[in-house]
Amino acid sequence: MLEFLRLAAGLAVVVIAISSLLYFAGGRLARLIPFETERNWVGERAFGIDTAPGTRTDPALEAYLQALTDRLAAQMDLPPGMRLRAHAVDQPVPNAFASLGGHIAVTRGLYERLQSENALALVLAHEIAHIRARDPIAGIGGSATTLLALTLLTGNAGSLSTAFATVVQRGYSRQAETLADGHAIAAVKKLYGHAGGGASVFETFAAYHTEHGGEAPSLLSTHPLDAERIERLRQAAADWDPVRQPLRPLALPMPPPQ
Repeated sequence: MLEFLRLAAGLAVVVIAISSLLYFAGGRLARLIPFETERNWVGERAFGIDTAPGTRTDPALEAYLQALTDRLAAQMDLPPGMRLRAHAVDQPVPNAFASLGGHIAVTRGLYERLQSENALALVLAHEIAHIRARDPIAGIGGSATTLLALTLLTGNAGSLSTAFATVVQRGYSRQAETLADGHAIAAVKKLYGHAGGGASVFETFAAYHTEHGGEAPSLLSTHPLDAERIERLRQAAADWDPVRQPLRPLALPMPPPQ
C-alpha cells in the first residue's frame, strides 16, 4: 500500500507538471490569434447569451454600462481596434464576466447590490483588463489543449488526470484574476482620483457566498479569496477621503426582472 501511494503521488506530480506545460502552451498560442479574428468569429454572441440589438432587456442601462466602459477603456491603453461591448444580463446571481470578442456582461444580481458607480467601475475595469490580456481566449485555448492531450493519453476525459488538470487551470485563473484586480485599481484611480468604494464589490460577493454555503478553498477556487481581495482594495483606498471625495451614485436604478 505504501509503495502504491508513492507511485500515485509521483504520477500526480508528473500529470500536474504536464498539465501546467500544456495549459501554458495552449494559452500562449491562443493569444496569438488576432483580436479582430476573435471578434469576427464570435460576432454578437457571448457565452450563449443573445446580445443582438433587438434582444436587450434594458437599452438605457446598457448605454450607461457602455459609456462607463468606454471611459475606463480610455484609461487602460487598449490595443488599436480592441472594441468592447457591455451588456446587462437579467440573471439574479451576482456576477460579471469578460467573454470572447470583447463582450462584458454584468448581471442584474450584481448591479442591484452595488453601492456606487465607483464599485461598478471597478467591476468593469476588471473585466476590461481580462480582455486586454486576452484571458478569455487564452483560457479556452489552454483548457482545450490540456483536455485534448490528456484525453488522448488516458482515453478518458473524466479521469484523474483531467481532475489534476482542472486544479492547474484554476491556479492560472487565480493569477489572471489578481493581475486584473491590479489593473482595475489603477484604472479607477485614474478616472476618479482614488479607489474608494472598491472593497464593497468583494464584500458583496463575500456576503453572497456566506448566504449560499460559503466560499471554496483557494486551491479549488478560480478566484482569490474574498477576504484577500477586500484587504487589497482597502489598502488601495487608504489615502481616500470620503468627505472630500464622495462616491458617485449609480446613474440608473436596476430595472425589475423581465
